[in-house]
Amino acid sequence: MKSLEINQIYHGFQLKKCEKLGDISATGYLFTHIKSGAKLCYLATEDDNKVFSVSFKTPPDNDCGTPHILEHSVLCGSRKYQAKDPFNELAKGSLNTFLNAMTYADKTMYPIASCNEKDFHNMMDVYLDAVFYPNIYTKKGIFLQEGWRYADGGDSPEITGVVFNEMKGALSDPESRLAGVIARSMFGNTTYGMESGGDPDAIADLTYEAFLDFHRKYYHPSNAYFYLYGDMDVFSCLEHIDTAYLSNFNVSNDLPIITETNVPNAMEWISDTYPAEENENDLEKGYFAYNIKIGKCTDPKRILAMQLVGYLLLETNASPLKNALRDADVCEEAEGYFDSSTYEMIYSIIAKKGKKQNAEKFKNIVEDILKDLSIHDFDPELLQGGIKKLEFLLREEDYGSRPKGLIYNTRLMKSWLHGKVPFESLHQIEIFEELKSEIKNGYLKQFIREVLLENQEKTWIVFMPEEGKQQKDDAAFTEKISARIAAMTPAEKQQLAEDKKALSDFQDAEDTPEILAQIPLLQREDISPEPQKISFTEKEQDGIPFIHLPLQAKGIDYVEICFETNHLPKDLVPYSGLLAEVLSKLDTKATDFAALPKKIDQIFGGLSFSNDIYSKSQQEYRAFVGINFKVLSEDLAEAFDFIKEVIFSSNFSAVQSLKKIVQSAKLKGESFFQNQAHLAAIYRSRGAVSAGASVKEQTSGIAYFHFLTEIEKLLNDKPEFVTAQLEKTAKLVFTKENVTAILGCDSSESENLEKTFLNFVHTLYAEECRGVEECFSVVPRKEAFSIASRVQYNIKAWDLAEMQQKYSGKMQVLKTILTLEYLWTHIRIQGGAYGCGCNFQRNGSIYFYSYRDPNLKNTYDIYDHLWEEIANFQADERQMTKYLLGTINRFDQPKTNAELMDYAAAMYFTDTTQEMRQKERLEILETSADDIRQFSGFLKELSQLSNICTIGGNEKIKADQNIFESIQNLIQ
Repeated sequence: MKSLEINQIYHGFQLKKCEKLGDISATGYLFTHIKSGAKLCYLATEDDNKVFSVSFKTPPDNDCGTPHILEHSVLCGSRKYQAKDPFNELAKGSLNTFLNAMTYADKTMYPIASCNEKDFHNMMDVYLDAVFYPNIYTKKGIFLQEGWRYADGGDSPEITGVVFNEMKGALSDPESRLAGVIARSMFGNTTYGMESGGDPDAIADLTYEAFLDFHRKYYHPSNAYFYLYGDMDVFSCLEHIDTAYLSNFNVSNDLPIITETNVPNAMEWISDTYPAEENENDLEKGYFAYNIKIGKCTDPKRILAMQLVGYLLLETNASPLKNALRDADVCEEAEGYFDSSTYEMIYSIIAKKGKKQNAEKFKNIVEDILKDLSIHDFDPELLQGGIKKLEFLLREEDYGSRPKGLIYNTRLMKSWLHGKVPFESLHQIEIFEELKSEIKNGYLKQFIREVLLENQEKTWIVFMPEEGKQQKDDAAFTEKISARIAAMTPAEKQQLAEDKKALSDFQDAEDTPEILAQIPLLQREDISPEPQKISFTEKEQDGIPFIHLPLQAKGIDYVEICFETNHLPKDLVPYSGLLAEVLSKLDTKATDFAALPKKIDQIFGGLSFSNDIYSKSQQEYRAFVGINFKVLSEDLAEAFDFIKEVIFSSNFSAVQSLKKIVQSAKLKGESFFQNQAHLAAIYRSRGAVSAGASVKEQTSGIAYFHFLTEIEKLLNDKPEFVTAQLEKTAKLVFTKENVTAILGCDSSESENLEKTFLNFVHTLYAEECRGVEECFSVVPRKEAFSIASRVQYNIKAWDLAEMQQKYSGKMQVLKTILTLEYLWTHIRIQGGAYGCGCNFQRNGSIYFYSYRDPNLKNTYDIYDHLWEEIANFQADERQMTKYLLGTINRFDQPKTNAELMDYAAAMYFTDTTQEMRQKERLEILETSADDIRQFSGFLKELSQLSNICTIGGNEKIKADQNIFESIQNLIQ
């Protein structure tokens, strides 16, 4: 790239600032567009995973969810791209590494990413046209579909809409509701006190005119923040953004400003309630929250300090505040929540399952601990462990499936949105080194005293379950809407009819081939004919099998030690789940419950125990207790010594510690069911038709959650029985005969890593008796589990082996078509669900799912009629190319080191070879429209089979109870 000079103009953009960013190996450039006033940040790096985003400051002034509805709506067609859903068309037919849009409390972001230069420019243009020239002004049906509408045109008070239903699900969770109460207590009727995503009770108050006004006001280039990241021709990007878009706008001075606020209820207790689970046993236990305004998000050092302090206070079993609250029986679990996305940041100390009469005790303990820490500081071992852990995470930069460039974008927006230079937030390692120096001189004591203890900008909350609240709230909402309908004038009723037609016109209109061709598309030649190569070497020494992955690991060793559990007696299978739950948390002979986290953080960058299942077919699977860790190479020997301590000397008789661990696991399970219920239902339904999935359900799913409830009782009544079962399970699992490992590191470290692992193996137990492996029998289920929710999660699962079908890569193209065409149209667009999809796996697993779905039986009917759609499937060459691109894209995502480890393990344990992956890819690339039609018979047969699981609201389940054989409360 040619050099850029300060104050020079490049395609209408004047360069204002340039800065080297050593922490992320980049150079940052900050531009202003002269004619429109738009701001643009470019991070030049060698990363070929290129990122573009455009963001707008979008502060809400009510709970109607206007920013969120607009985020959905602008992606439903625009000036250049008239298709009803360009976003979905890109999902079907691009090589994106990220494609989404996000609504925050004060901003809306539209990011895309791709490693393919042409694809990157294609998606960037679709997004630019969407935000500046959306079809929302000419097609009201978009607003009615994505926002809200009367479900039957106003004949009844029922409301539906994609965002409306999404937020019904999102705000079913007590902790999400609590977050809203906290925000209102701290910010009142200002920007951050509003629900930017939308409160379902307020969404239906949003008018179409107010919706359009919001776009006119905030979606102007002067209020836009453009972002480019990666190895690219930045001049072509600047030229395109200027000539195609920004040159059409003039500077606007009517820009939103977010200012500091006063806490309206400062130093006050606030009481509120949330809907209780049906038949909830203890209505006296709820949540307490101690909320503090921390400072501005434009201060990156304060953010890092609060992240460290929050971790030390509450996030480990050695954390002084967590232990003080639990030991005093104030609550069953305590954790912190730090929101640094708001201009004025909030830190909340949250106690779960606390009795209302202990609220004041909760407050006093919090303040006593903070006072003590402000004088004596944290325990030195805990502090050093916390510092090492945070520094490891900062240096490793493992963000999972999200591109690094996107993480940098969200990070720098904290400063940039509020008028500060964005680059400071990208010097995290440098700032952390400065923070570490100041910690030695008492920085954290002063921080705790001034920011947490003496700070008067705080509130305290009691948040308790209320029986019948959901029914009462629903009745009030129905009464409100009914009264509105009854008071309508003839003109307003005529408008309802026109709205119904506007929605129908929008949803029923066919995207012609000419309209679809407007959306740019790569060619088949842009697809590599070969799959990504996952390189690893299978080895065996002294009868011990393991595999080695060469990684670019920056001096970090990645280890997965896998202990097979297929041989366990049936009654011990769930105990292998409990074993993974308690190990590294439970006291050992050398280290007590509270000291373990200090030890872990001083050694590991990450450590977890898990139950992993690798299914090769319906009957063939390998189940493991996995020990997964990452560690600096110099700490490797100490890491293995700690693993030996945990598996050989954990004290399974430490009943009080066991009780705490089980209580915490149950609360995490309840949160999982509220936020990821579709995954729980998938485990459950697949467990009826697949041997491996059945074990997964017993060690991680609904069955395991109910097992934890029984364990909680046994720990009170027969603790010695639980102790004996855990000891027995551990001796059967941690044997030399059961062990395999996945080892990943820099090539220079491989010999040491392998040697250290093999030395560890020789210390394992000798194998004892083995259970008899039973042949799995398919027993289909039709069951529903009710939770306090206003939406459903509907799953249907089966297995190819039961249908005498063989897996083919062509099924992956079928998945793309079913998910992004038919399920998307019928379940999301027309049905109003937030998400939906299906899956066909090499191991024979098939399932269909819906997510935050207002419907129940209707969704299952859609699953069972998919064969009719596929029987009539038509697609020309361009359309098939689009589906192939979208399919291949799922396989070709960039992978972090941790993801490479997981992928290699899956290949190894299921005997998946590179040749099999190549065959699958060729089957995908050779798929024709006729191949897709051939699946109609298979789907028709599947429609006549029933193995279903719904998790959802009790009222909806009861209304459709005839389709179930079993209905029960999920949380008992």
